[in-house]
Amino acid sequence: MEQKSFSEETEMIPPYPPRKLYQPRNGLKPAISHSHKVYASVHVNGDGTIPYPSDKKLGKDRRLSPFDLLSDDLVVKIFSYLPTDQLCKCACVDRRWYDLSWEPHLWTQIEMSNENLDIDRVLRILTWRLSRETPNVCLMLERIKLSGCEKLTNRGLHVIAKRCPELTTLEVAGCYNITNEALYEVVSRCPNLQHLDITGCPCITCIALTPEATMRACPLHGKQISLQYLDMTDCYGLEDAGLRVIASNCRELTRLYLRRCVRITDLGVQYVASNCAMLKEFSVSDCRRVTDFGIRELAKLGAQLRYLSVVHCDQVTDVGIKSLTKYCGKLRYLNIRGCELVTDTGVEYLARQCNKLRSLDIGKCSLVTDRGLEVLALNCPLLKKLSLKSCERITDRGVQMIAANCTDLQMLNIQDCKISTEAYRFVKRHCKRCIIEHTNPGFC
Repeated sequence: MEQKSFSEETEMIPPYPPRKLYQPRNGLKPAISHSHKVYASVHVNGDGTIPYPSDKKLGKDRRLSPFDLLSDDLVVKIFSYLPTDQLCKCACVDRRWYDLSWEPHLWTQIEMSNENLDIDRVLRILTWRLSRETPNVCLMLERIKLSGCEKLTNRGLHVIAKRCPELTTLEVAGCYNITNEALYEVVSRCPNLQHLDITGCPCITCIALTPEATMRACPLHGKQISLQYLDMTDCYGLEDAGLRVIASNCRELTRLYLRRCVRITDLGVQYVASNCAMLKEFSVSDCRRVTDFGIRELAKLGAQLRYLSVVHCDQVTDVGIKSLTKYCGKLRYLNIRGCELVTDTGVEYLARQCNKLRSLDIGKCSLVTDRGLEVLALNCPLLKKLSLKSCERITDRGVQMIAANCTDLQMLNIQDCKISTEAYRFVKRHCKRCIIEHTNPGFC
């Protein structure tokens, strides 16, 4: 008889007759709850149900397995280590395993990653099964990660919005078919949503509440979205107008990433700085229309700002760096790779004002020399990561100064730099844990 694969045998929801699900002993929850990954599609009957092997198939003379000797509590704990596809297979073994595998605490997170998966259908079936004990909602489901599920459409997001009111995390990176309309419904129906990753979704140009949700909003709390983390990398349809709406609706943002949102200008950055006073991390890498004016606006965030990336924003100069470091003295991470107008003067401003800096990337800043590195070494002894890639004016002297003063250095990039073997060995001797990235075969 031909063997069937998992994808042909099961699709998440065996249709056993209703029975009260397993409840942990003494009212205690299982000690472990984890994510469940789904990487394969599964077979569904014509009526929308999922087949399961009947207990009768096991026969009266079935031998006891070690699992038959374990308590329900122990079996559930073992199940908590399984990925979703294996957990669903367990649901097809017998009635006991079916009940235990659908214990709600095993389903606080679902993770799916398959470009060919009919994800809309899987979401509909999964959420239907998980909401059988409650009135059409999955109260236990808090995190959904669908990155790479290219077939996800607005229908799938509508299912999430309708059945997952307790959702806190949603990741749909690479799901390029979804649009603003469905996303509006998700943020409106999921008031606890804090983490949203829509990387590579070009149709998303704005995030706001639906008109109905706006009308129902409590005047005391305003019309706000509770997002704290938002990644819109490669959402190249985003413009300043859309960013203005996002910033005004998501005032609790602490981390915002707009990498390669090429239509963003200083005006969009100004909206963010004026509305998101809690912002700690911000990236506008490869947004080449951002200039010193935008950097000066970011300085309004003051000591709150800890992470900033302006990679390849080639209109940023020492003037912008000076404005930033004057007010953002607690900056820990700065990436100005490719900002070719930044010189030793900008590096000196940074070193003197942000002396608790942990990570700095000045790669391809061809105007930076050993003088800037010496000031950096003397003022930033806590530096752990430094990239000098393609800094042609850097020599052994600057690198040795860094190594002698920043002994906690963990990563140093000197690719395409004119550094000798002696300087390389000096770094290895003074920074024991440092990983050195280089292009010189003589260093090995």
